[in-house]
Amino acid sequence: MISKTKKGSIKMKYKPIVFLAVLTMFLSAANTFAEETDFFPSCYTADELQKVRSWEKKWTGKKITSAEVDQVKEFLPSTLYDLMKNTDRWGESYFEVGSYQQVVPTPGRLAVTKKYYGQAKVGSSRELLNYTSGVPFPFSKDGTEMAHNARNRTYGDGYQGIDMGYIVDGRLKYDMTSEVHQNIAFFSGRQDVEPVPELAKNPKNIWRAFQFMYKQPPESRNLRIMDVLYKDRLKASDSWMWFPTIRRIRRRATTEKQDANGGADFAGYDNWGWDGPVQLNKYKYTGQKDLLMVRHGVKSKLVRTPGDCLVDGSIRERVKMHVVEVENIDKYFMYSKMTWYIDPETWAIVYLENYDRTGKLWKIFDWQHWVDPKTGVFDINAGLAVDVQRIHSTIAEATHKNGPELKPRTFTLQWMQKNSY
Repeated sequence: MISKTKKGSIKMKYKPIVFLAVLTMFLSAANTFAEETDFFPSCYTADELQKVRSWEKKWTGKKITSAEVDQVKEFLPSTLYDLMKNTDRWGESYFEVGSYQQVVPTPGRLAVTKKYYGQAKVGSSRELLNYTSGVPFPFSKDGTEMAHNARNRTYGDGYQGIDMGYIVDGRLKYDMTSEVHQNIAFFSGRQDVEPVPELAKNPKNIWRAFQFMYKQPPESRNLRIMDVLYKDRLKASDSWMWFPTIRRIRRRATTEKQDANGGADFAGYDNWGWDGPVQLNKYKYTGQKDLLMVRHGVKSKLVRTPGDCLVDGSIRERVKMHVVEVENIDKYFMYSKMTWYIDPETWAIVYLENYDRTGKLWKIFDWQHWVDPKTGVFDINAGLAVDVQRIHSTIAEATHKNGPELKPRTFTLQWMQKNSY
C-alpha cells in the first residue's frame, strides 16, 4: 500500500503485510511439525535397542533372586537393590526379567497431543496455564514440565476399579485385608472418550473428580472420600469425607491428604505416584537411566508370602527412565523430598523414593503397570508401598475398567449422602 505523508512524500505501508506473511509461515511450519513429528517415540534409538536386545538374549525369562541380584545391580534403583539384599529385614525375594516393549499411545491421546501442542505454559508459581488436553510438554527435558506431563494422564478419561490387597506388619508378620472401590472421571482434559476435550456442560470448570470407598479393613468399612479438582490449577481442590460411625459428611482439610488412608501406607498425595498440585514442589531433572521397571506386569505371576512386606514374581523390563529430584517447598509437609522415576513413553511415575522431614528415606513405591488390551490405556494393575522405617507395607492388585461413562452427578454431595450408609 502507498500513501502520502503530510509533506507530500511517498511512504510504503508494508509492515502489517510482512507481519501477516511471517505469522502465516510460522503457523504453517508449526502445523507441519505437529503432523510429521513422532510425539511418542521409543525410549531407545535403533543402536541402543540393538544393544538391549543383545543383553536380553542372556537375561530374558531369568529369575533374579536376592542371591543373584548383584548381577543386575546396575539396572536397579539403589533402594530396590537394598530391599532385596537385606534378607534379614525383608526376607528372600525375586523377580523375572522381561523383554522391552514400546508402549504406544492411544489414538485419542496422540491426536489431542498433536492438536494442542505448543499451547501449554508453566506459570510463575509452576502452575499449568493454557492447557486443553494431551501431553502438555511432549519433548521436555525440564523437571517441572515433566511433573505436569505425569499429572495430566487420564487413564482412559475415567475408570471404575477395585483394589484388593494386604496391609502387612513385617515385624509381627501380620496381614490385614484391604479392599477399596474407586471411581474417577475427567470433566476436561479428556483424550479418548467423547466428548473430547471436555464435557459439554461443565459450569464449575472441573478438571477431574475422584471418589473411593473402603470395604476392608473392618475399622474403615464404608468410609468414603470424594475429591473435586479444577481446571484452574491454583484453585484449591474440594474434598469431603463420609463417616459411617456418625453418618455425616464433613469437609476434608487439604492437610488430611497427608494421612494414611484406611491403615494402609498410601496417603492421598501418593495416588498414581503424586496426586497433589505440581506447584507444591520444586523439580530438578537429572537425566535418564537404564533401569528394570514393571511396565507389562502380569498379576497372575505375582506371589505373596503372608507376613512378608515384599511381593515376588514381578516382570521387569529395561527402560531408559527419566529421573527427577523433587523438593517440597513446605518444611512441614510429610515429605521433604522425593525421587521420581518417570516412564519416558507414557509419562507415568513408575517408581518413587520418598523422604521424611529430616531427609531420611521413608517410603518406596513400586507401581506395577500394564497396557489394557481392550483400550490400550497404560495403567496400574498392582502396587507395592514399603515403609522402610516401620518395616511395614501395603500390597495391592487392581482390577480397573478404563473409559466407563460416569455421570457427573456421581461426584456431588447429594449423591454421596444418598448412597452412603
